[in-house]
Amino acid sequence: MALVTALAAGSGVACSVGEGVGGAEGTLNVPDCWSGNFTLEPDFFAGVPFRNSVELRIQEGGDYTTYSDGLDILVRNLDAILPSASSPGLLGRPLPVRIPSNVTPPDVPLEADPSPALIDIALYLQRTCKTQNVALYAGTVAVGSDGACELTPAPPPICRATATSTAPPVRTAESQITFQHLFNGIPEEPDATKRLTEATFDLYFAEPREICPGGLGPPPRCRGHLKGSFRFTFERGRPAQRFP
Repeated sequence: MALVTALAAGSGVACSVGEGVGGAEGTLNVPDCWSGNFTLEPDFFAGVPFRNSVELRIQEGGDYTTYSDGLDILVRNLDAILPSASSPGLLGRPLPVRIPSNVTPPDVPLEADPSPALIDIALYLQRTCKTQNVALYAGTVAVGSDGACELTPAPPPICRATATSTAPPVRTAESQITFQHLFNGIPEEPDATKRLTEATFDLYFAEPREICPGGLGPPPRCRGHLKGSFRFTFERGRPAQRFP
């Protein structure tokens, strides 16, 4: 589960905090942690630009991620989303969010993804689930017959033995995020409008241990559904974490 490692490692990097607003509401079903209505009320907004990507952190409180609840959003290709002289960009359009190919159950080998999604999103719940290291990943999930996440216990997914075998049909739901504005990744950008990030999202989350190896099976069951938005302006020079 590479992104979990990245979240922990990202706690110590020098990213910058911006002033912002936002929130998310929905339901979660995380065994031995939380089941029912859930609200994320972030007051900490940070960005880490790197080459043509940016990692956004929308979090409750400014503590380390290992003690906090929040969303980690990785935008892989800024050029594909931002408008330019040669392209209108993708601002204002819903963008699909997929579970990264390197997020796999334990002991399952990682495979290279020749066409990764533009956006990866993880929900970390280290404050709510104090005794567990919980991270859920947004993507396509299996939902109940009514299209909602089921809050009752369910059997594990039936994974196919081979790529040619047939998996039982299930109803699915897809995650998406829409950026109205997106920071261009240039820390010294003088134009505040180009340092602004604003987005709405509708996200369905899965637990990595419930993903069928190699995609041989139905999507993982829905462990959470959150809808919300955020808006903040990148500010350079303020550390995103306090240091020992």
